[in-house]
Amino acid sequence: MKYTPELDGIRALSILLVMISHAGFGHIVPGGFGVTIFFFISGYLITSLLIAEAEKYKHIDLKKFYIRRFWRLLPPAIYFIVISSLLIFYINHSIKISEIFAALFYGANYYKIFIHFTNVDGLLSPFNILWSLAIEEHFYILFAPLLAFTYRSNRYYQIIVAFLVLPLVIRLGYALIFPDMLHEGGYTYSATEARIDSIAFGCFMAYLIHKPTNKEWVEKHLIKLGYFIIGLAVILLSLLFRDPFFRETFRYSLQNVGLFLILLNILFNQATLFAAIRRFLGLSTLTFIGKLSYSLYLQHWFSMTVISYIAGVNKFSLVWQLGFWGLTLVTTLISYYVIERPTIDLRRKYGSNV
Repeated sequence: MKYTPELDGIRALSILLVMISHAGFGHIVPGGFGVTIFFFISGYLITSLLIAEAEKYKHIDLKKFYIRRFWRLLPPAIYFIVISSLLIFYINHSIKISEIFAALFYGANYYKIFIHFTNVDGLLSPFNILWSLAIEEHFYILFAPLLAFTYRSNRYYQIIVAFLVLPLVIRLGYALIFPDMLHEGGYTYSATEARIDSIAFGCFMAYLIHKPTNKEWVEKHLIKLGYFIIGLAVILLSLLFRDPFFRETFRYSLQNVGLFLILLNILFNQATLFAAIRRFLGLSTLTFIGKLSYSLYLQHWFSMTVISYIAGVNKFSLVWQLGFWGLTLVTTLISYYVIERPTIDLRRKYGSNV
């Protein structure tokens, strides 16, 4: 699959949303929406790669797919889990083995919801940040085999549609059965079955774009400035409307629809405006940050814990801000250049056929 620099640019903007939100500005910067964008892009890229492999080789090599996922995600995650475990043990003088297992084996989201990671000197555990990685892996454990087994029959779109609809049904059911729990937002925000529609919308976009007949229809009907503006309006309204029931049910679905319309036009609309947007997203600074985004996502929470322990929890102090951004940069560069980059060749050697 051809490298698309603007996707790295979008990743950069997404990780900046997450980090700025966690750096004390969550009341004005929607960090959670940044994670939703990550989910969407992941679904689009992974499905595009799997479809390209199926079209080229007439099958999907699941073994190579999971090896590719292993080399992509686990080395930086293991590094993060090790240094976070050492930090937790140093501060708390103990650490629960169950928490390490949940972090390592993609159970962090359910541990976070139902058991709760032990606070670190009154601060949230660094392991909490792993919830979104758990959701992604749970999704691909299910989706990749289903796509591989149904691709030849060309009915895999039905699976994608199911993944689009079921999470909304689950969120609605939860909101109706447990209305008093809506203010917490833990389950509807972090549970796999409640959030995988964000990934599935990315899969759906890949399905539409990679089928010539579908792509012709999309280009004729959806790749238009008007739909891009509608997408922006939908996202804005989803962020401004604060009703708890809406926030924990329809918000994610509307954001997914909005992202679908926005990204479809950013990536494929040939008008001058969108060419300019692609040039901006393809700037070297943004693409570099995008390449660092996975390590940044992991390391910024570790750095936040360290700085809060040393300098206090006042995130608006100059010392805290300088320490947070500085330590995040250092630990991220170590993660990327020492851990993540060396595994790229291994991913290419043992990963996907594409």
